[in-house]
Amino acid sequence: MLRITIQEDERTAAFKLEGKLANEWVAEAQKAWLEFASLPRQQRIVVDLCGVSFVDDAGRDLLGRMHADGARLIGTGPMSSALIEEICEQSRRSGRSWTRSILGLLFLLLATVAPRIDAAHNSARRRLAGQLLEFVPEWTSSLQSCATDLWKGLFR
Repeated sequence: MLRITIQEDERTAAFKLEGKLANEWVAEAQKAWLEFASLPRQQRIVVDLCGVSFVDDAGRDLLGRMHADGARLIGTGPMSSALIEEICEQSRRSGRSWTRSILGLLFLLLATVAPRIDAAHNSARRRLAGQLLEFVPEWTSSLQSCATDLWKGLFR
């Protein structure tokens, strides 16, 4: 059995769960959460897990989505504290992984495109002798050094 209570004041909107977040109750909690989260609010959203006695895998996934939607998970006791810590850590890891992936792609792009830009620039400079294209090597080298510094900073 699962009890869902919504409490709101000027500063917070609380989505309070009590009981077992498992089996068919996960679907009910998800319906209530989608309705609750769809309403525009100025308050901070909190999911209160203090009264939760058990969470299965589907319930854990739902709590992860709630956290990803911006809700702050709170709870007391070793079970809920460990669960909240695990969900928050997983969220941080996936955020870092995404950032590393994007920076890796940027670094790879710069490493493969910069030599082509330099070659194209040298050819164009020889043909046109224009001053407009002279910033390209400086721009790419400064962008490469910036990406390199960011890349090194992620792995310290």
